[in-house]
Amino acid sequence: MSRSNESAKIQPKVSLILASGSESRKLMLEEAGIIFDVIVSPTDEEAIKDKISNLPFSQQVVHLAKAKAESVSNQNPESIVIGGDQMCVLDDTLLHKPGSKDKAIKSLKLLSNQKHCQHSGVCIYKNNECLWEYSETVELKMNNLTEKEIANYVDIENPINAAGAYKFESLGCNLFSYVNGSSHTVRGMPLLPLLNALRDLKIIDLE
Repeated sequence: MSRSNESAKIQPKVSLILASGSESRKLMLEEAGIIFDVIVSPTDEEAIKDKISNLPFSQQVVHLAKAKAESVSNQNPESIVIGGDQMCVLDDTLLHKPGSKDKAIKSLKLLSNQKHCQHSGVCIYKNNECLWEYSETVELKMNNLTEKEIANYVDIENPINAAGAYKFESLGCNLFSYVNGSSHTVRGMPLLPLLNALRDLKIIDLE
């Protein structure tokens, strides 16, 4: 378990856990000033994806987010647990996290000069019960990139664990001609809806 930076932060009323190893989700919560712990869920995502592959991607990300949160909530019933998931989709084809620089280059060549979507799901659990769930979809169009631009970008950022093979929170935002929706959702978590849900559930406030 790791803990977020606690300087100038908001202390939740109940201990808060992010059930994700995503550096982007962790960074977004830190930027929002939330104190939380990180426990990476042991959920077998691929097994779940096989069972839900017939569902719309916007529903699949919620199912995966809930599976992650539930597995961590089971071991931490008194804590509030946040689960999240993201899928990058081009023409109804899921683009998996590349896992290597060669595959990242291949993914970016497919996305170059094309529209695609980032689907992001998030949920809140306590004591194995889902208190709130939400999904959001953002449409993006990537610039018409040269092979050299793609190769240079991959060398600089090494986005092998990023959905779509880019890190929108840093240099990756330079790859796009437009984004129709929230940058937080592109980064992997609809942050403002999540923060509002935490307020509505009286888990956080500024008092």
